[in-house]
Amino acid sequence: MSNRFPSAGPTPTISDVAVQAGVSKATVSRVLNGKATVDAAIADRVLAAVDALGYRPSMLARSLSLGRTNTIGVVVPDLENPMFQEILRGVTRAAAADGYRVLVTDTEEDPADEAAAAREARRRCDAIVLCSPRLAEPELRALLAELHPVVLVNRELADSPVPSVSIDYASGMEQVLAELHALGHRRILYLAGPTASQGDRLRRVGIARARSDHDDLSVDIVPAGSALVDGAAVVETVVQHDATAVVAFNDLVALGLVSALRGAGVSVPSALSVVGFDDIPFAAFAVPALSTVSVPRRELGAEAWTRLRDTIGGAEGGHPLVFRPRFVARESTAARPAASPPVWRGTEQHPTSPELTARLGDREVLILHDGSGLEPADAPRPFAHPVTSLDGTVVTESAPDDHPHHVGLSMAVADVDGVSYWGGRTYVAGQGSTMLDNHGVQRVTETEVDAGVLRQSLDWIGRDGTTQLRESRRTVVEEFAVPGVGSGRSALRVAVSSVLRTTGSTATIGSPATNGREGAGYGGWFWRLPADAHRSVLSADGPGESTAHGSRAAWVAFVLDADGGADPDAGDTTEPAPTPARRPTTVLFRQPAANAFPWFLRAAEYPGVGVSLAATTRTTITADTPLVTGLEAVVIDGALDAQQAEAIHRALLIAEERRTEPRSTGSDA
Repeated sequence: MSNRFPSAGPTPTISDVAVQAGVSKATVSRVLNGKATVDAAIADRVLAAVDALGYRPSMLARSLSLGRTNTIGVVVPDLENPMFQEILRGVTRAAAADGYRVLVTDTEEDPADEAAAAREARRRCDAIVLCSPRLAEPELRALLAELHPVVLVNRELADSPVPSVSIDYASGMEQVLAELHALGHRRILYLAGPTASQGDRLRRVGIARARSDHDDLSVDIVPAGSALVDGAAVVETVVQHDATAVVAFNDLVALGLVSALRGAGVSVPSALSVVGFDDIPFAAFAVPALSTVSVPRRELGAEAWTRLRDTIGGAEGGHPLVFRPRFVARESTAARPAASPPVWRGTEQHPTSPELTARLGDREVLILHDGSGLEPADAPRPFAHPVTSLDGTVVTESAPDDHPHHVGLSMAVADVDGVSYWGGRTYVAGQGSTMLDNHGVQRVTETEVDAGVLRQSLDWIGRDGTTQLRESRRTVVEEFAVPGVGSGRSALRVAVSSVLRTTGSTATIGSPATNGREGAGYGGWFWRLPADAHRSVLSADGPGESTAHGSRAAWVAFVLDADGGADPDAGDTTEPAPTPARRPTTVLFRQPAANAFPWFLRAAEYPGVGVSLAATTRTTITADTPLVTGLEAVVIDGALDAQQAEAIHRALLIAEERRTEPRSTGSDA
């Protein structure tokens, strides 16, 4: 039987070349290795013999002779990741141009295998490119000493002679968060990468910088990973969070998340914006096209080879080379979804309805009464009750036994030229608290809703039927994102404001304090809290009723908790709570910065807080100078500390400064 693959004859050797050229084997070796010590005519004879015989040097023999293989090793943590594939391509092409081949080792994100894999590769190769090593710094430094020549990719070591090329991931994260902030996003999730990844640590540095630049920005961190399945695995956590945007460790995690969100019925970006990192080739062709941070992957690999080649040649390591990435906006990011305005029920059908209900989604959070059902001695006036947290905890009280004229949240003034719009007894100098027939009425004359904001006009009518004041009132009810990493909460924000104008030349507002009862400067917007909860008082000036009352603290807060402690300088302020026990709730109060008055606050006698329009002296309203006042409250489910309360106040202050509405004393509230 004939041979289908006949032999081509014996393979020519270096000895055959030497015989044909008439020189020694050493001369042939020097010519083939480019030595300049061989005469040009002799070198030409050797090369002609090589061509004639078809001689090919043995690479193994050549490497043993020269002490090098012209092969480098590239060690990567995950060869399935397109990011590392592109870096590898950059290394391979650049090295091939210089006559080097590449051996690849994948450690599969296992730091324990990384050192052994790198050592094995180094035994087979002339040098090593170590991509995104996961080893801890002490172990990495020891390994690098063994691997020389070596170059680091996406890992820097301070004061190390080892050359490195890397991406400024901190800058990339700052760009992402700045873009999302500009789109209106304030609550963001970061799906973190491998814990041993320096790139992940740098992303967290970028988060910290962005939060210092934007006080109202909250970024919560969720452990995830670096693969497609890691993004899909955290979809339930993402859906249950109230974030409006998600930044993933890389594009693979982002794409896995987007796919899982589609299965969960969550639309990207209309319901949730998603951003990746690396700009892998798939990112631009995803549906929707993925917004991401683009990094020069191939350039990174090519530069790694350049530095490694120089190191092989004996050059010093040089300064670390850092590439700055850039944000690429595509289809997976959009402006934050507009919060649904509250629905005020009863307004359209019955503009003067005795009750208006504010709903946020399916939650009833506030009922506003016109006050027509109150007794004359309680100074009939509009009031809000109940006001409930987003989890359904009631944080107002109406007509309690201790003060029946306290009605939830209301604008209650004890003395307007002798008329009480507070209700109950009036303090009379020399007589004390006395029940007088001096109670006025606040009557709503007009109600309208504009973009969820309730606007009302009211007349303040004295006992004799004379209208003393006319008021423009504004009520805002909305959901509020609680700032702070790890908070994961939304809260209810209620803001009321008033512009009071006199119908005469002047009107004077007083209080029991201005009539001689020290410390009783109540009168203004007043919030009565439930008496059945233990309570403690916080403020920007310090804890306790005595610190907050009468102060001009930037904010005050009540922490209501049936199982918590009472006010530190008031003793145990309540009887044991009835069953079922109340859930911990915090109510933070502040006033508009431009029109702030002292605080009136009670905790030991009863829980209530309000604006003190006449704390120690009377306030006069003239025809040319209306009185502007307001109260803003945030109702948070859970007990906050002073630091958390301060963060909320800063967010509220920033929001106030950014509003376009004028805040001058002559403008309508």
